[in-house]
Amino acid sequence: MNIRREGRLRRNIGILGNFAFGYADVAEGIYFTLGIVIINAGGAAPYAYLFATIAYVLTALCYAELASTYHHTGGAFAYANRAFGKNVAFFAAWALLLDYVVTTAISSLAAVGYLGYFIPILNEPFFMSIATFVALFCLMVLNILGLSESAKFSYFLVLFGVIGEALIVIVGYLFSYRPELNPIHFGTAPTYPGFLYAITIAMSSYLGIEVISQSAGETRRPAKNIPRAVFLISGATVTATLAFSTLALGVRHYQDFIANPTSINDPVAFIALKLPNGWALAGLAALLGMSVLLVASNAGIVGSSRISYAMSEERVIPKIFGRLHKKYNTPFVSIIIFSAISMGLAFSGQLALVAELYNFGALLAYIIVGLSLISLRNKEKELMRPFKTPFAFSIRPFWKTRRNDNAQVAREKEKYVIPVIGLACVIADLIIWILVVILHPLGRTFGSIWMAFGLLLFFVYTRFQRNQIPSPEATPSEK
Repeated sequence: MNIRREGRLRRNIGILGNFAFGYADVAEGIYFTLGIVIINAGGAAPYAYLFATIAYVLTALCYAELASTYHHTGGAFAYANRAFGKNVAFFAAWALLLDYVVTTAISSLAAVGYLGYFIPILNEPFFMSIATFVALFCLMVLNILGLSESAKFSYFLVLFGVIGEALIVIVGYLFSYRPELNPIHFGTAPTYPGFLYAITIAMSSYLGIEVISQSAGETRRPAKNIPRAVFLISGATVTATLAFSTLALGVRHYQDFIANPTSINDPVAFIALKLPNGWALAGLAALLGMSVLLVASNAGIVGSSRISYAMSEERVIPKIFGRLHKKYNTPFVSIIIFSAISMGLAFSGQLALVAELYNFGALLAYIIVGLSLISLRNKEKELMRPFKTPFAFSIRPFWKTRRNDNAQVAREKEKYVIPVIGLACVIADLIIWILVVILHPLGRTFGSIWMAFGLLLFFVYTRFQRNQIPSPEATPSEK
């Protein structure tokens, strides 16, 4: 029993740890995207976020059902593997893996950028790179020590972030908000292409809910805690995102963001400067950005290491990625490898190009998650689901071929259940992914290259695995 326990991840985090990881990885988007969305959508920015919110809520509900039902590390990979097999599962996991690595790099760089508000020398590329490297190294060590230690670090910073964000929003709405400041004229301000582009960027504010499923294998009482954490994360994130996007356009004219391009890097602080005692609130906003982004970077390391651990367990990547530390029972090899890749991305400073890949991969995975929910509802009908998404309709499996009259009669009685939330999730995420493909040429090109390269690696490695298995003819017969 001891050997078995040492070879598995420990269930040692609770609902607060899950909330901290998920909230930081989702809520960090507002610190990146707000300025870009406002520049492209103008006064309609809250509506761009609202469209993205719909897709996010649908996706989050799918994760709530699947993660509470299947208590395994791996997230989209585990669900797709169970629903469709290893080929589709690898496709989903490889897309997400890119997003985790990119999230870790971008979040850590941005966190150091917020620190540069107080230490200006960190705004110089060389010193920013060094500071980012140090921050990522510390997060890597923290994750090797254990997820519970990582979770404690996360939820103290997230608690500070939630309280600080609430303070800025309350002060802004009470003393500075003017709802008539940015009238909307669709077609001119904003243009339709600009508004659609803003939706694709706004969706970046909500990418990250997958990380909650990555920690399911280390969560105490996951059947109860995972859905609760998802609902808490969704409520807090949606409230913060819509509140900040609406406040921004009631405090500043959208032309202010166009006239100050640096506001893209620090939009929350840019808003806070217009409030009473703006210098103090802007400093608070910088601290909030730094803390939330550090937790988001930490969550990216958790996600990449846990999904690669699950992939190694299913033998679609080498087993070394699933090796656990003898003392801490953490997948230390994956933590080190993917943290090192993120360090390389952050140290290069070429993150604008890689950032466009973020939507490309995650949305593909979310589409597969929605399809997995539909499939598993029918493949494993008798399985108890602690949380079940509401609403469903039934259809007959008309796609099955006829064999004889008895089989036809049986099929007439058989029904295929379609969860409405799962179907709506697939449609919403697919629409936004198509917009990303159309409106983000760099993301389209490099995202396709990344996926093609991953599929090639998968084909070569799985073929190598098959060749390693001796054929029956090669096995000496017993005498």
